[in-house]
Amino acid sequence: MEIAVLLVGLAAAVWALLLIQVHDVVTGTAIFLVATSVLPPEYASIEVGVSITADRVWIAVLGMQFLYDLWIGRSSWRRWSGADLFLMLFLLWLVLRTVVTPIGQEIKGQPSTMMHLINGYLVPAFLYCVLRNTHPNPKLVWGGVAVLLIFGGYLSMTAILEITKQWNLVFPSFIGDPKLGIHFGRARGPMLNSVRLGMCLCVCLTALWVFLVWQKPKNISTWIIAGILTPLFTLGIALTYTRSIWMAALAILVVLLLTMLSGKTRLTAVGGLVFSAVLAALIAGPNLVAFKREYSAAETLESTRMRGAFAYVSWRMFEDRPLIGYGFNQFQVYNRPYLDDRTTDIRLESIRGYVHHNSYLSLLVDLGLVGGILYGLASAAMLRSVWNVMRDRGSTAMAKSIAVFSLCLIVSHAIQMAFHEVSFSSIEYTLLMFALGLSQAFQKQTSNDTDTVKEPVAPRRVETRNAWST
Repeated sequence: MEIAVLLVGLAAAVWALLLIQVHDVVTGTAIFLVATSVLPPEYASIEVGVSITADRVWIAVLGMQFLYDLWIGRSSWRRWSGADLFLMLFLLWLVLRTVVTPIGQEIKGQPSTMMHLINGYLVPAFLYCVLRNTHPNPKLVWGGVAVLLIFGGYLSMTAILEITKQWNLVFPSFIGDPKLGIHFGRARGPMLNSVRLGMCLCVCLTALWVFLVWQKPKNISTWIIAGILTPLFTLGIALTYTRSIWMAALAILVVLLLTMLSGKTRLTAVGGLVFSAVLAALIAGPNLVAFKREYSAAETLESTRMRGAFAYVSWRMFEDRPLIGYGFNQFQVYNRPYLDDRTTDIRLESIRGYVHHNSYLSLLVDLGLVGGILYGLASAAMLRSVWNVMRDRGSTAMAKSIAVFSLCLIVSHAIQMAFHEVSFSSIEYTLLMFALGLSQAFQKQTSNDTDTVKEPVAPRRVETRNAWST
């Protein structure tokens, strides 16, 4: 077994050395998103003390890619911005509140605290670091966009096959196993989770319009691709049967209309959309609170009522430890006495054994005011950075597209945080950090910069003066 692992490792190392010379970190990050979504441990893993999966191998390749890019000058360390500083302070506090938590304070069946930390926060933060330090070359972005569009097409088709129960055509086949993951009965994709599937599809739909349509509106092939993929992605989003995802898609549409249109056209489009949404809410509101998904309408209604229980218990816990919280990933451990509270009519017992369903409250309970404030400052600084790029008339077209893309993902992510704990996998924050890392890389690029950046040459292969002439 050891020899087989060694041979596989050597082969992987050779391929990695080849790959880092032909691809870029933008496309590589998009590929990581595909790998961590489509090829999780349920599909394939090698156990050698730790689980070796496709996404973990690829993150190592990306690390090598980043070092190679630093060596040849395709990436470089940049001065920290305020957003970077607040993000780093938040991560330091998060790590501190993790390592001081007693070992073993975890819930059976849930990811360990350390894996929760690594997958949910540290891996996305690493990807953000890699992307923010890359040199802003618009050509690099298109590779990542192409991966996202292909990924979105695959996810949408998979969603349709799931709902129509065409299990023989579903890949990977474990998607059809009701014992794995959650949300079996609605479209959930290889993530085995409808929320993650919906978030990915929202990102793919946003990339389609922000980059392809907005950047190339006069290209006939653009409208052919948009005409095919837009309804396909939208159908996939609808088939998740997840209200927070529908809300995110609507919010993204509002952002796109506000940024891509102007004048009376924008006012008319946004006004019509808001009127239609309000009318639909008035007509179908009760049905949206309780409707049949994988379970009955009554169980969907109970899921809605559980939000109140999460909020009540979280606030009581926060009142007892407001400053530093209980420690990362400790809500389920310390909430048990609070579930016995009989001073309220809220059915607190309904959330026993459940992970938190509100990331904001989860942060306050686990990390206290210190963690909550640092997270808020990092988020506000990122939002301000994105807004500045959008408002800067000197920004290039690609920089503005990335800024709008980032704003859409910030809005979508913020909505999901209000209804779910979004840090149990590397998918949710990777989506956000993919956009924010690119936004930070392109925020200094103006229309005075050239849109094409020559590929640097490794200084050891040519004379010094030629190496630095690029």
